[in-house]
Amino acid sequence: MNRNDTIDTGTFTLQREHVLAVMQDQRDASAQVIDDKTGLWRKVRIASVIAMVPLFLVGITLKQAPWMQIAFVAFFVLGIIFKVSSWLIKRGMNRLGTSGTVSRNTVVKALDRRIFKGREAVQAQARFGPDQFELVQDKIRFSAAYGDEKKIGIIFERKGMLQITPGDARGLPDVIFFIPLARVPDPAALMERLQESPSFVFAHA
Repeated sequence: MNRNDTIDTGTFTLQREHVLAVMQDQRDASAQVIDDKTGLWRKVRIASVIAMVPLFLVGITLKQAPWMQIAFVAFFVLGIIFKVSSWLIKRGMNRLGTSGTVSRNTVVKALDRRIFKGREAVQAQARFGPDQFELVQDKIRFSAAYGDEKKIGIIFERKGMLQITPGDARGLPDVIFFIPLARVPDPAALMERLQESPSFVFAHA
C-alpha cells in the first residue's frame, strides 16, 4: 500500500445478526481452545466430586473397621485429585490469558449493551490513513495513530470482521468498533498496514 494513500470505507451499516454471528463464532472457537487445554482435568475434577458423595456416606454408615478407614482414605485421595485437577485447570487458563469460558448468552447481552442497545442495526464510518485511523460508530468517535499502544487496546480480524478496541481512551464508553472488510476497497492492503501496529494481535482470531 502506498503510504500516501488513504483507504476510506465511507459509511456502512452494522447489522446485529451479522456481528452477533461473528462474535458467537469467536466465542465458540475460544471455548474450544479452553476445552482442548483443560477439558480432561475438568472431567477428572467432576468425577472426583461425584465419587466423594457415596464414599462419604459409606464412611459415616459403615463404622466398623476396615471399611470406614478405607472409605475415608479414598475420600482423602479424591480430595487431593480435586485440588490437583483444579490447579492444573487454573494453570491452563492462565497460560491462555483467560479466567473462564464466556457463555453464548453473555455474548448476546454484552453486544446489546455495548453496541446495539435494542436495535437491529447501527451506522458507522471508518477512515484509514497512512499514519492513523478514525472510526465513528453510533456517534461514538475514536481516532488514533497505528503505533499508539496506550490508546489502542487490540486490533484483530475474524471471519472478515475487523475489530478494534480502545485502550486508554478517556471519555469513551465500553465499546468495540467493527469494520466489515468487505466494505474496504483494498482489504489486503489495509490488513498489511494494520499488522505493522504493535496493537495487532493476530489474523483470524
